[in-house]
Amino acid sequence: MEERVRRHPRRRRTRRRWRPPRFLRQLVRVLRAPRYTLGLLWVAIRHPRLVLDGLRNGWRPALLRYCTGLAPELEGAFTRYEAGFFGQVFVFDEYEVSRLRLPGSPVVIDVGANVGFFTWKVHSLRPSARIFACEPQSDNLRRLRSVYQALHIDGAVCPEACGKADGEATLYLHSSVTHSLDPEWHSDLGSGTTETVPVTTLDKLCGSRGIQGVDLLKIDTEGAEVDVLSGALDTLRHTRYVVLEYHSPELKEQCLRLLTAAGFHCRCKTFWGLGEGGEGLLLCARS
Repeated sequence: MEERVRRHPRRRRTRRRWRPPRFLRQLVRVLRAPRYTLGLLWVAIRHPRLVLDGLRNGWRPALLRYCTGLAPELEGAFTRYEAGFFGQVFVFDEYEVSRLRLPGSPVVIDVGANVGFFTWKVHSLRPSARIFACEPQSDNLRRLRSVYQALHIDGAVCPEACGKADGEATLYLHSSVTHSLDPEWHSDLGSGTTETVPVTTLDKLCGSRGIQGVDLLKIDTEGAEVDVLSGALDTLRHTRYVVLEYHSPELKEQCLRLLTAAGFHCRCKTFWGLGEGGEGLLLCARS
């Protein structure tokens, strides 16, 4: 009897399901909302080379090159990670600064200034603005001062955190753009990732700097916005516009109550297609 040769069954090749490139997935996500579609088209019209560079080589490298091209003297001051926030503030104008009716020489306070992108944006629109930027973290503070020096920005860099009372606090460090005074803000913090920083109130800062009225107040302090507003009750009475970044629905409601009580009419806005995490902006104008 003929011996049959036992053959192993052929392995079926699993077909990989095609996935569109990441930038294309992000583009589809953004295009679902009409507001984002119009905003993206506006950026494409104003910055076609930036958009083409972003599609070819990635958005963060493209934004970093664009940023460096605007201010060659700041080359090396920012990282690719921070370039994304430069695009958010400067290119896409998420804070809508260009739409505000600011005077020719406004007084602006930037609380949580980080490395200075918001300050830079305001200066590009109003070169004679007096901008007071508050940033307590040592490395960010050093680079913020270099932005002031390179761009000849009028005003001052204030090396304090803003809160509801004077004193000192522990700043919990994460990435360069997400430091926080809240110990619960980052669950993956290790040992040695803190700095002790001075804290002042906005009311006291304005008094010491001779600031009697504020045209624009921007607040982004990674969860400490309620404390900042609590220490700025007098300043808010003499402020025209407030732009505040919130990081949870609870914080949004608390900030809304304080700002509404201070006489502001507020509009909520989520970031570009990123509404799931409860983060966004409060754009407020005096009623």
